[in-house]
Amino acid sequence: GTSNIPIRINTNGLSDLINGHPTAPMLDGLVDTVSISLNAPTAEEYLEVTRPCFGAPAFDAMLKFATECKKYVPEVLFTVVDVLAPADIEAAQRLADSLGITLRVRHKI
Repeated sequence: GTSNIPIRINTNGLSDLINGHPTAPMLDGLVDTVSISLNAPTAEEYLEVTRPCFGAPAFDAMLKFATECKKYVPEVLFTVVDVLAPADIEAAQRLADSLGITLRVRHKI
């Protein structure tokens, strides 16, 4: 049967690169929220902060995954941590807005 428990996935958004194929369609009807760690507002800063094993393509792949998720998942969020400079948080907000995705600023724990 179906459950009333909301399901959220927290992810780095690199599942397409990890799995070698589009993964957002697999979430259709199964997940209520996908929360993606944006980490930084530009590809250059993202690479510096996250050092993904996939290198330069990682940032765009993460953005593409986020955009694709909007087709299959009711709520898609980006998150950044509030240790970023205010200008970077503003840039992250502009990026999120340009993709129609909500940005959540998390407090560093």
